[in-house]
Amino acid sequence: MKTAEFWKIKTNYLGIGIRSVLFFGILLLLILIEIFAFFLIYGSGATSSRIANLWYVDLILNFLPILLVGGFLVYRIIKKYKKQEYVNFKTNVITLLILIFLFSIRNQLEHLIF
Repeated sequence: MKTAEFWKIKTNYLGIGIRSVLFFGILLLLILIEIFAFFLIYGSGATSSRIANLWYVDLILNFLPILLVGGFLVYRIIKKYKKQEYVNFKTNVITLLILIFLFSIRNQLEHLIF
């Protein structure tokens, strides 16, 4: 599919808005669940501080939620493209782009919310 064809496809703006808010909420919920699970497993002592500084723990805590949600959206994008449901395909692509943008500025958003 060429870029010109992609932009000519009808756009479901309501679906984009609803899915973006829903998936970003799920993303924040996954981040909070990870934080609580880490705290409940390791506590708040010196050992948990050392464990939290490990590179793979930092990678898991920071990027696992976006990989889960983004992976699900990529699966839906591929599925809708193969079924030639281009309106849903475009909606999911734009939702994924918005979600990646929101994830990249999540630290600023978390400071505003919390």
